[in-house]
Amino acid sequence: MTSTSNVLNIGSDTEELYYKFPKTSNPKAYFEFEFENHMRKLLLNGEKPKELDKNSIERFEATEIMRNGKQYYEFFPGRCATGVIISGCSFLPKDMVFRVKKKINKEHWVNDNVIQYKKNSMCHIQGIVSDCLQEECNDIYQYLSYLRENSNKK
Repeated sequence: MTSTSNVLNIGSDTEELYYKFPKTSNPKAYFEFEFENHMRKLLLNGEKPKELDKNSIERFEATEIMRNGKQYYEFFPGRCATGVIISGCSFLPKDMVFRVKKKINKEHWVNDNVIQYKKNSMCHIQGIVSDCLQEECNDIYQYLSYLRENSNKK
């Protein structure tokens, strides 16, 4: 009996892993290691990744500002200012403000990237920014999955 299914084969049987499995009792560490190797095979065709240019990674940040007894939060591409309450890697940090704007009502916005919000709301703002950063990661993952599926059809 022969199989008619198609199987995606990445790499070769003799290909050596770039990294050796670290010895640990934490099963999550093995998942992260295997996921990294799998993504390396998919995105870099099994090649060793180039040295990371730390200046090429862009960030999105939110800062907390108190003026005249009012609470303000400012959102911008990372510049490591003082008062940062959350910062994260972003593929398009300039567009991240639009994601944040969708989650915060219009009446709070003072200008394009500053909101006035109730006092003691830092955790709430951190949650919103964190959700937006995660949404971007999910969008990138979905796009990569789409590319992978469509490359298999050829």
